Amino acid sequence: MRDVDPQHVVLFHHFRRFLEEAAREGIGVAPLKGAHLLTSVYPAGEDRGMLSDVDFLVRPGEFARAGALLSRMGFARAPWPKGRIATEEVFYEAGYTLDVDGGRHILFELHRHLIQPARHPIDDAAMWRRSSPSTFEGAPCRRLAQDDHFLHAIVHLLTHQFVSPQRSLRDLELLLRSGQVDLGTVARRAREWECARATWICLGLLRARCPELVAPRTLDELSPPLPSRRVARFLVPDEGGFRWSGLGDRAREAVLWPWLLDGPRPALRFGAHYLRLRCRDLAAAAAAFRK
Repeated sequence: MRDVDPQHVVLFHHFRRFLEEAAREGIGVAPLKGAHLLTSVYPAGEDRGMLSDVDFLVRPGEFARAGALLSRMGFARAPWPKGRIATEEVFYEAGYTLDVDGGRHILFELHRHLIQPARHPIDDAAMWRRSSPSTFEGAPCRRLAQDDHFLHAIVHLLTHQFVSPQRSLRDLELLLRSGQVDLGTVARRAREWECARATWICLGLLRARCPELVAPRTLDELSPPLPSRRVARFLVPDEGGFRWSGLGDRAREAVLWPWLLDGPRPALRFGAHYLRLRCRDLAAAAAAFRK
């Protein structure tokens, strides 16, 4: 195992256990984010920062089976906020916790989609076809194509409104330096996933710190219309991240997303989806109250 801190060791130990059990049950599992990056592109001994959980992806049809397996292994489903019944049913991930020695607990984030499908229309079947068999510290798993990991890091950064993006930018830098990411493919897929503007911002920030990694023509290919380009660069001026990071989550989303989602149609589609979910939550809460 590479040189990691004790929290990583504990997380990776239990993730290996899960991967071995999942393989026996025929469930394909692909590690995401820190778990993938630390075991693929990070140099041995480089500190990526505290790894608070393990994120991993399964095929949408295997989501329930993977959750049941975690339950049999002693994990408990993390509770959702009260009143979010419908939201939980259609959300793209679920948290599972396990108590470990020392009064601590670890968290696994089980994904059936990389990100909220109503916001980014990702072809899950095509993504799994691009994946390949691999191992995670000796346990069998799948690995997504590095181009897909690259874009996932970008949409995850957009989800968190570009607050403190330095670690994500380092992730993107190392993925590019691995030689396994093709920016032409990334640009085409970013348009398919409707994250071209966020990709443009990230590549611009990367070019500022590592100009040899990103050609100007790639930025030109992804560049949004001039008004959106100017506002987006004002809101995220450099690798320090979002200009007003002290705002609350919803306020940051309201300010940033209209400019970094790919135009008004995706923004309106996701807004309508969120509103429908909240209405269903309220209706379910009202029905439960009447009982």
